[in-house]
Order: sequence, then structure tokens, then C-alpha cells
Amino acid sequence: MRPVIEKNKFEPRHVAYIIIIVICVIAIGVGVYMQFYQDEKLALIFGITKEKEDVELKSLKENFLNNFNNDLTIIKNYDGTIQKIKEDKDIITDVYSLQEQNENYNVELKIPCFNIKSDSAVKINQKIKDVFYGKSKSVISSTSTDNTIYNVKYKAYMNDNILSLVILSELKEGYNNQRIIIKTYNYDLKENKEATINDIISSHNIDIKQANSLIKSIIDSSQDENLKLRDLGYPIDVRDSNSDEYKIENAKNYYLGDNGYLFLVYPYGNKELTSEMDLVIIR
Repeated sequence: MRPVIEKNKFEPRHVAYIIIIVICVIAIGVGVYMQFYQDEKLALIFGITKEKEDVELKSLKENFLNNFNNDLTIIKNYDGTIQKIKEDKDIITDVYSLQEQNENYNVELKIPCFNIKSDSAVKINQKIKDVFYGKSKSVISSTSTDNTIYNVKYKAYMNDNILSLVILSELKEGYNNQRIIIKTYNYDLKENKEATINDIISSHNIDIKQANSLIKSIIDSSQDENLKLRDLGYPIDVRDSNSDEYKIENAKNYYLGDNGYLFLVYPYGNKELTSEMDLVIIR
């Protein structure tokens, strides 16, 4: 009589154990990766190379000034209710347009406003008017014979409940250096109020320490380039990356733009006769 040979049984619980072990190994690997490569994104594990990310950021920076085409880009639509001042107009609309030229000046303006029925929007619109409309009137009414070129254009983005408006003006008066002024305005459609930088930091879970480290590295790099120009005899704006103005929580000009990234703009022309600026993009 032949002995009965009992086959090994591979029970379902064995499969479960193996799956758990594999998951643990992957988790440990990811943990080690993040520990030693904190500046890299987890997406690298899934095939998105740092080179691709660098190319994307480079493209966004190089095309920054080309994005001001006086329209609204919807990154993610807001599905809530918005009370407009003029229902037949977009949520961002032109409040003043002008294209005029004579022997003393050349003016081309598209000055926008928030078409939102609220006290907060009214206050923001007044700020926009004070900065950009006021300058256009002074250029047109000036008796100076110096040729003046003044342009104003904008770009707006909707990222869910955050509506961001970026306005750029270019001013060239006679032989003076060109001056570029950039102002940003952010509105929380859900809360019906202006969105502060701290609101955006909180809602987008931005790591303040890492953000400030990134800002400092970019400002330091910009300063290094400027010092090379100074050695060649060019006048330069000195950056102090340790200054409080370069802390993300103190940012004055910021907005949610392409891909929902946070853009921090440091336009030195807001205070001086210069077109210099620094741009930091936080994913």
C-alpha cells in the first residue's frame, strides 16, 4: 500500500502576510528616501525626474512676462455661488481701457477689477484704481515734453476658491530707466474676503521652513549674478537674502498661478526706477 503524501497547502492568509511584508518594505524604503533626499519630491519614485521639474520651472519663469494677456485662466473652477456686480460680465473684467498716442506719450491700458459684490472687493478695486488709473491720468495730463510710454496689462487665475489677479505696468519716461511695477490681489470666493499669504500657506499645507530655504537659495543666486555685473561696472540692486522681506510669511506680492503653484514676486520697480525682479515658484 502506497503512503499518502499530503501536498503543502498555500492558504490565503499566507498571501496576506506576503502583501503586508512587501508594503512594509516599500514604506521603509520611502522613509529612508525622504530622510536623505528631503528636497526631492516623492514623484521622482514614480518616474517624474528632477530634470523634468527643472525644465517646467524654467519655462514658467522665462514666460512670466508673456502671460499678461488680459484674461482669466481657470485652473480649477469654483463650484460655489458668486454674487457679481454686473451679471453679464466675467468675474474679472476691464474697468478702464485706453489706447492713445501723441508726440509726448504712448499709453495702452487694460485696468481690471473684481466683479464681485462685496465690501472686500470694493476695497481691493479702489487700491487698483489708486495705483494704476491715477498714474495713467498723470501721464496724459502732463505738460512734459519727455516721451513717456505707459502700459498696463493683467493676468487672472482661478484655483478653486482662490481668485488671483496680477497686474503689471511698464513705465518709460524720457531717458530714465524702465520701471516695472507688479501688484497682486487674491480673493477667497468661499469666505468672501481678501486671501492673505497666511491663508494660502495654511490651505495648501506649505512647509514654511522649506519655502524660506528655497527663497533664500534663489535670492542668493540672483545676488551672485548681480555681483558679477557690478564687477563689470553696471549699477545693481543689492539683495539681502536674510532680510525679513524674503520670508514667505511676509510676502507682499503672491498668487496661485499655473498648475496651482504659488508664485512669489519681488518686483523692485515697485519702489525704484528699475525693471529688476525675482520670482520664486513653490509647488
